Amino acid sequence: MPDTRQSVFTGTGHAHERGSAGSREAGEPLDNLVAFPPLAHGAGTPATMAVLQRAVRWEVLPRLALAHPASQALSLHPRQRAAQPGRVPDDIREFCNLVLSKDPDVATQHVAKLCAEGQLLETIYLELLAPSARYLRHLWQEDVCDFAEATLALWRLQQIFRDFSTVFRSTGSQHSCGLRALLAPAPGETHELGYLMFELALIGEFFRRDGWDAWVEPKSSGVEFSSLVRSQWFDVVEFLVSGDKRLDALASIIRTVRRDSPNQGLRVLVCGPAFVQHPELVLVVGGDMPAADAKVGVAQARNLVGLPATRE
Repeated sequence: MPDTRQSVFTGTGHAHERGSAGSREAGEPLDNLVAFPPLAHGAGTPATMAVLQRAVRWEVLPRLALAHPASQALSLHPRQRAAQPGRVPDDIREFCNLVLSKDPDVATQHVAKLCAEGQLLETIYLELLAPSARYLRHLWQEDVCDFAEATLALWRLQQIFRDFSTVFRSTGSQHSCGLRALLAPAPGETHELGYLMFELALIGEFFRRDGWDAWVEPKSSGVEFSSLVRSQWFDVVEFLVSGDKRLDALASIIRTVRRDSPNQGLRVLVCGPAFVQHPELVLVVGGDMPAADAKVGVAQARNLVGLPATRE
């Protein structure tokens, strides 16, 4: 099995000795933007939940709207919906066959062909590679392919990032923005490590294209991660979450990184379907903003540290 630390292009560098400032502008309540889920039995008193909902409407949602158009930030990308089981487009099925084949280069050659035909790498990453990774995960979950096959295919997708990294980054900032991002799976996210590492590698590519120093860690628990948080300066930490079953563990690690980081103005993004569908959960775990996908996450990270959502 390929070494995960090698395949996700772990960043390097020295700590920056400076702070970061976030933007907390007020906005109108977006009452129609999110339908709050019904209270579960014993989840809290109506008064407590009313306070939470007011905080979401007046704090979380306006900041989300400032970072990116609400219609994009709070809805799944069309290909995210299309790649659900039973509704997989032919091009995604065909591309998955390429990365599952015995030829290690055929998928990369296909991406090169798409580029030659005029397709943008950003589009290929978000609308072909990302849904293909989700479909590969589905094939493994349904025992259509085994763990080794799925892991190798996901590693090949990461290899495409490596092969096209120079070209992809040339479409963004040509200079460092002097900011650092730490990207990691949430605690306990080990059952689908190959898929999660693909997602983190994808997020890292978008941060690096924007001029960030993106540091990818395959595990957010243990001595190594704790030492990294204490010894290095990061402006933003983003946690990738596959579900909503371990929110207590996520809340605990967010409290820990805020406490231990030398940057007392550290900002925290959380990326996962649960936070896209229910942004109020961001407050529950102690984060600052949800990230709908790799591109949106960079815009929101820039907003959180007080920069324009996009570079001029």
